Amino acid sequence: MWSVHLDSEAAAAVLAGSRHTDRDLADFAAAPDAGNRLLRRRLTRALLGHLTGVAPVDILFGRTTEGAVSVLSPKGWYLSVAGRAPLCLIGISPAPIGVDVEPSDDSPPLWDMLTEAEGVEIERLPAQERPHEWLRRWAAKEAHAKRLGFARRADPALIETQPVGADRLKVGSEEGVSDCRLRSVGGRIEAVAL
Repeated sequence: MWSVHLDSEAAAAVLAGSRHTDRDLADFAAAPDAGNRLLRRRLTRALLGHLTGVAPVDILFGRTTEGAVSVLSPKGWYLSVAGRAPLCLIGISPAPIGVDVEPSDDSPPLWDMLTEAEGVEIERLPAQERPHEWLRRWAAKEAHAKRLGFARRADPALIETQPVGADRLKVGSEEGVSDCRLRSVGGRIEAVAL
């Protein structure tokens, strides 16, 4: 896992040694926020190269039939990338992984994205804690859907989260179950689903 701000010195140092490819440019040509997506791709390539010992120029990404980024070379690796500029969270693993990062802000929660049981649990909390808990559940649902490869078609109201501990949720859907770890730090919530 690597949590980094795109405008940080750490990111700049890595970006200095990592380039995007023509394939990357084509992949993001019509994407919203293409510039930040390219930066995240370069950081991901550099991190994967560091972890595997493979030269970044030899790393090849593709997309699954669902549109999720996959690692074509080197084989045997999974990745998930989340970003809300300038926030970036990259997860790389030899097993399927999903990540999400959400800024803790004053945006009102969208309560219809919860299951009925989740709504009841959150309503039991003190009013000032509810938005934060809603955001934790949302980030866990996003990470879960990414791990299982159905993020583009996911209905959050059909993904169930259950607290397992202070910073851990069990997340389930028709597609499977994830163990999700959460961290609240620096004005953001980070979720990792394994």
